[in-house]
Amino acid sequence: MEVDLAAGMATMRGTRLHMPDFHDFENSVLGNGEKPTPAIVSFTVKWTATGGVTHFDNAAQRYRGDMRTATAQMDWTARSGIYEYTSAPLETSTTDAAQIGTESNGSFF
Repeated sequence: MEVDLAAGMATMRGTRLHMPDFHDFENSVLGNGEKPTPAIVSFTVKWTATGGVTHFDNAAQRYRGDMRTATAQMDWTARSGIYEYTSAPLETSTTDAAQIGTESNGSFF
């Protein structure tokens, strides 16, 4: 993970991560049905700040943070069994909602 909060940018990458493909939500939660298929995934997520810093501080709920509105873009690939999936390129990805910043809560408050 690369983070430069002063510049308002962060990038997270996962490369060839092994994970089970449970076929559907019920199978992943209940463990019923067929055994999961071994899968491999890779991804890149890039956040870029678009707004100023907003400070949050709620001592009653033991939460504080400094967050900035951001764009987030992602691309990914996955292979499960004989199937391969590839998203559109990162540059074509759009954002509904994203933030970048720092927060602390609970015992880290």
